[in-house]
Amino acid sequence: MLTEEQYVQQQIAVGRRIHLHDGVWWEQVYPFYCKPAWVYKAVEPGSARPSRARSLLGFSHQTVNDGKANRLLPLMVLDRSGLDGFDLGKLSANLRSKVRRGLRRCEVRPLTVIDSLLERMREINILQAERQEAHFGAETPVHRYTKEADAWRAQIRREFTLEGREWWGAFVEGQLAAYLRTLQVEDTRVIQQTKADPAFYRYYPMDALYFTVLSQAAADPGCRRIINGRPQHESLNHYKEQFFFSAVGIPWFSSSAWFVGAARRALALASQVRCLGRKAGPSPTFSVEGGAKHAAGEPTR
Repeated sequence: MLTEEQYVQQQIAVGRRIHLHDGVWWEQVYPFYCKPAWVYKAVEPGSARPSRARSLLGFSHQTVNDGKANRLLPLMVLDRSGLDGFDLGKLSANLRSKVRRGLRRCEVRPLTVIDSLLERMREINILQAERQEAHFGAETPVHRYTKEADAWRAQIRREFTLEGREWWGAFVEGQLAAYLRTLQVEDTRVIQQTKADPAFYRYYPMDALYFTVLSQAAADPGCRRIINGRPQHESLNHYKEQFFFSAVGIPWFSSSAWFVGAARRALALASQVRCLGRKAGPSPTFSVEGGAKHAAGEPTR
């Protein structure tokens, strides 16, 4: 677990554009647009804002007062009430069977080295992205792991060295079948990334990983909630719901709501263009927070 201050100093060290203003650390995530450096920090609207010179297009943040929010940000959330008493017996019979088979067939353990696993991880990412693009669109395009492979390797090596992160792998006969990584700042844990090789689905590696990671979080009284991306397609939402995540509208304040909407529409259009195979510009920068840096500076899965 990291304190907010520790997390902010890490982000500054890796080159993020962060400044302290009105007692809050803000990150400039897009030219002249800011969000809190720890995006899940709640701020009372009107009590703090980023430097005006760095937020000419606006800023956004989670609020501590629902009545002052001007929109809701949907996230998949598992709070402390769902973590208390978490065990196999709470799962549905079908999921319980899958978890047991996954734990029996897979070796689940923290990843302590990265270089020897890097190419296998890249292969898994490519396979999952190809599968997603064929069905409902990949969150990260395949070319991030092919044409931009060197940049991706450098990013993963750098992120692996950062303190406060947990990397978990599920191995089948010594081969990495799936991996999952998390970050916890203060009382909020984030599932940053989940990747699995479709060829190993029959071994249920992701079920084993989810159960192991959630069991550890349940045993940590300092963890008050887990955030697992935004609601997406129905099958993925249902999978998360089986582990007691639910879609929650987090109260959010945006100083320029029109800009947030325009930025999201532009990013959605760019994603559609990539899926159609048209020539696109550089891919989004994927950060340790899990997801692209949106123009609006909001969290993604």
